[in-house]
Amino acid sequence: MFEFITLMLPIYVTDSILSCSYGMDLLKPKYSRKVTITFWAFIYLGINLLIYEKFGLNRNIVGIILNLIFIFLLQFVFMTRDYQRQFFVSLSFVAGKELIKYVTSVLYYLVSGMTGDAVMKMILSIEGITMARVNVLSNIYLFLQNVISVALYVLIFYIYLKMLGRKFVYKDYETSVIENIFLIFPCVTALCISITLRLLILEANNGMVTLVYDSIPAVSFWVIIICILLLGSIIATMMLFQYLIQYNEESKKQIILEKQMEQLHREIEDIEEVYSDLRGLKHDMRSHLNNIMQYVKSIGIENDKEIDKYIDQIEQSVNRLDFSAKSGNPITDIIIYQRQQEAGKQGISFDVDFAVSENGQIDIYDIAVILNNALDNAFDACRNLSGNKEITLRSYQKGTLFFIEVENDFEGSVALDKVTGLPLTSKKNKSLHGIGLSNIQKCARKYMGDLDIEIQSEGGRKRFVLTVMMSEKISLQK
Repeated sequence: MFEFITLMLPIYVTDSILSCSYGMDLLKPKYSRKVTITFWAFIYLGINLLIYEKFGLNRNIVGIILNLIFIFLLQFVFMTRDYQRQFFVSLSFVAGKELIKYVTSVLYYLVSGMTGDAVMKMILSIEGITMARVNVLSNIYLFLQNVISVALYVLIFYIYLKMLGRKFVYKDYETSVIENIFLIFPCVTALCISITLRLLILEANNGMVTLVYDSIPAVSFWVIIICILLLGSIIATMMLFQYLIQYNEESKKQIILEKQMEQLHREIEDIEEVYSDLRGLKHDMRSHLNNIMQYVKSIGIENDKEIDKYIDQIEQSVNRLDFSAKSGNPITDIIIYQRQQEAGKQGISFDVDFAVSENGQIDIYDIAVILNNALDNAFDACRNLSGNKEITLRSYQKGTLFFIEVENDFEGSVALDKVTGLPLTSKKNKSLHGIGLSNIQKCARKYMGDLDIEIQSEGGRKRFVLTVMMSEKISLQK
């Protein structure tokens, strides 16, 4: 009873709390954190007492399987359904628990062997000590030893689970069956080795069960090393998997950016031709109008109101061929002009104060990518707003630094990605959306720059401010 209260019960309580906390780190709870932890901890504590204390299945293969099943069922009740990830969470938790129990139990055995005899000699050397006092001091020694063992178990287990939780950053990523097998393989291996260690460590001699540590002391050292390596393999597999996800996501974004650039090149070539033709057409039309006016005057019809009205209408049509944006480059002129037309159709106020960089050392294609992506996001945010719908585009120069700033109204909240620090897309198809800001960041970093995001809120009005900085002196071509 003494060992149960001072050693086993605290471990069961720790398992109950950490299993819930770990589950909520990797899964999405259905209920509040307080409710989930309270009910989960009591239920799992009761399950542990039933499996290990009532039926004595501690580190038995049946006990491990039952533990896995009950954890999975608790996740089914308290967490949103994600069977493949729940399977990994269950296996990684139980595998870690079994391995860490071996580490702490071996350390407990070694410390007890090294200090037990010395402590007993010190207690017995006390002059006039009674048997009752010997028992009290012995229990105090065992209590301290158990407290240290529990503290060590909690510390190692907590670090192990937190490392897994922090490395598992792509929580919205849906794993395939093959990927899930890759993740759980080290966990299954660790559980198999854990069961094998139990069979090897315990020896039966003349009906007495003894530890192999007593006959082969080196085994205790190798058990600790094996368990630590297995724990490391589970964490390393998780880190590798997350790195591969990040690499694949970056590759997809790079491919999309390259396709976007190719398409932009083609569109810009066509736009430049149209722009050139329009300028020529505008010049010719004005010449024709001037000739018509001269002809009308020459035949003596100077005050015909119908003819004047008709010519004015033609001149207004010609003036529409002129782009109101004068940004210093025909490509950005076209982009801004198209957005002005779009804003007029959607009832969005679009204020522009934009000019390309003074020295022209920033590739106009990169500026076009930044403008297209930034304005796409701004128009998406304003399109369905019922109140203020205003977008502001401006640029400014500070020495060799060139800044592009896009500010727009929006509603709702902005969640940031823990890995990139960029806002997460609110659209359902996350694989095809949410890369606009990433592409902007790639373009900015080519010029030793970056982007900055600021959320402003005043009088119930929310403004999303994107600032892109680029240096004209340095370009890192990738």
